[in-house]
Amino acid sequence: MQDVETISLFMTRDHVKGDDELEEVLAQIRRDEWEKARDKVKVANARIKTHIYLEEEILFPHLKGPDLENWISELMMQHVAIWNLLDVILGLLEERNREIEGRLILLMQLLKAHNSIEEHSIYHELDKELAWNPDILYELRDSILPSHWKPKYM
Repeated sequence: MQDVETISLFMTRDHVKGDDELEEVLAQIRRDEWEKARDKVKVANARIKTHIYLEEEILFPHLKGPDLENWISELMMQHVAIWNLLDVILGLLEERNREIEGRLILLMQLLKAHNSIEEHSIYHELDKELAWNPDILYELRDSILPSHWKPKYM
């Protein structure tokens, strides 16, 4: 029997990949593998920023109601913090600045809390709201982050 792909599964898998990439970057920095860390952080940066884009442009607009709108607003404010922290981390990595370790840990902690909210409530609501639209998964998989796009609350 084949598992049915859902928004929850797709987006949660993406969270796990991003978390794993950041863990790998941290380990590489601790081993002074700056070039490998730079390459991997670019991959993680692209993944996480694309993920934010998918949520804000494709998924979140489908959720309505005052309770959900409050949660979405909070998550979108967190997106700005995550986005800015990713940019700071890229800069610190280019400088080979040891402060990057603390910033990476901060980012991983922020993502852990942020992702937990999405995975335990928001994504399940999206699964219910968008069950009528099987093409949404293709849209998520095939979407590309526009080069000048920024989170809506920036």
